[in-house]
Formats: sequence, structure tokens, C-alpha cells
Amino acid sequence: MIKALIVDDEPLAQEVIKQYALKLPDLEITASCNDAICAHKALQEQQIDLLFLDINMPKLSGISFLKTLKNPPLVIFTTAYSEYALEGYELNAIDYLKKPFSFDRFCKAYFKAEELINLKSGANTKTD
Repeated sequence: MIKALIVDDEPLAQEVIKQYALKLPDLEITASCNDAICAHKALQEQQIDLLFLDINMPKLSGISFLKTLKNPPLVIFTTAYSEYALEGYELNAIDYLKKPFSFDRFCKAYFKAEELINLKSGANTKTD
């Protein structure tokens, strides 16, 4: 099971991601946050494999928040602004979903993350 955290100040955007996640049996949304401060606390309290991270948020942008994390989970940016895509990839984001995005596009991003998580967990369980 892949545990994910939604960080977005728009309730509708959070709801879309939650509804899409319900259609994927191996994806569990463990929490939703309206801002980066809440997300920081959630990351300290639980193991998160994947962040669905908005960029334009109050207090601290998603990009600034990601830069503060020492060992961030995998990140899929979810934003209405295409101009941040390059910076997002420079921060090793798995994907960049421009709102509004379809379920098909959401799945493409999620499956990329799932593959990397599975590769990483497989590498951690192998013994020499």
C-alpha cells in the first residue's frame, strides 16, 4: 500500500485527488493539508511515500516547502501554473499535473511513482 499526503489549499482539488485515489486499490490517502505547515507536521507523524503537492499556497509555496525537506517522499506537483514545471523537475518531482487534470493523467503520474516506490522497496529487501 502506498501512503500519500495531499497538500493543497483548494478543497475541490483535494476532493478530486481523493476521488481518483479511491479508484486505485494500492493508493491510500492518509491525510490532507491546506498548507505546508500542516504538511510538515503530518510528515513528522507518519510514514508518507508520496506527496500530491500544490505550488501556489498561502504561507509557504509547495516549491519552498519541498526545499526545506531533508528526505522528502516522492512528489507529484498538482498546480494550475505551468511556469513552475522546470523548477519542479529540478527538485526531482516524479510528475507535474496541471489542473484540471483527468483521471488518465493522474494514473500516469501515480504509476510512475508506484514503479519507483516498488523498485526502492525491492532494493531495500534484497540480501546479498
